[in-house]
Amino acid sequence: MERDGHGRNTLRAFRETTMELDNLYSFFPKYCGLSEPEYWSLLFIYEGMETQSEISERLFVSRQTLNSAFKQLLKKGLITLEPFADNLRAKRAVLTDRGRTLVEERVLYMHRVEERAWQMLSAQEQEMLARLTRIYADVLDDTLQDLNEQKEK
Repeated sequence: MERDGHGRNTLRAFRETTMELDNLYSFFPKYCGLSEPEYWSLLFIYEGMETQSEISERLFVSRQTLNSAFKQLLKKGLITLEPFADNLRAKRAVLTDRGRTLVEERVLYMHRVEERAWQMLSAQEQEMLARLTRIYADVLDDTLQDLNEQKEK
């Protein structure tokens, strides 16, 4: 592992960049008048996910956090919860007409903006950015798991 000043400076630059990206991505829900879990839930429901369990796993948020978001989406009239035909106790999320309109007019608009920005990168830059970000996320996850295992001992 590199321990000189350059390694620390590049890590600092990476952190600053990821914080800036987080800030840019947090604009998407704000533009739509939603919290981040509400925003991403609406998109995932639009794309065919039906249960809070599926969505919480995809968003990496607790079920409690997602349940709060769903309560707000229900209150805002953007979704309804309907029982599954084969299991009346389990509920599936369905967009209301108002929810579908919000997704199609605002959420998908933000994703078209994101896609335009992505297309400004060359195919090689797109591939490299996706690949290196995935590698770093996996390495960081492995390191955190190692630390967690040491903590449990």
